[in-house]
Amino acid sequence: MTSNPCFECGMCCQYFRVSFYHGEIAGNRTGTVPEELTTRVSTHLACMKGTEKGGEPCVALRYTPEEGYRCSIYEKRSSTCRSFNVLNDDGTPNQDCQKLQLIAKQKKQQGLGCK
Repeated sequence: MTSNPCFECGMCCQYFRVSFYHGEIAGNRTGTVPEELTTRVSTHLACMKGTEKGGEPCVALRYTPEEGYRCSIYEKRSSTCRSFNVLNDDGTPNQDCQKLQLIAKQKKQQGLGCK
């Protein structure tokens, strides 16, 4: 496995409700997110199935011991997912990501790491 912290953590895909503008759903001219993996939240918002209430993994998240956590729709993921990075635009660490990495380490130590 590479040294990419995302592959060892995956918490952003398991912790937050992943909501986004409904126009990002495939079939809406410019959308790419597979509709069958989404749930409508409101007139203009959708979210990834599994993340409706937060605290549960996104249906697109996959885990294998060999590769770690990976998004099964990485190239088609929403803008919400695309904008959450390990580093901020100015190169400083993303504080929310660092907090989630800490939670992931604690879960792993407790034997709760891999879903």
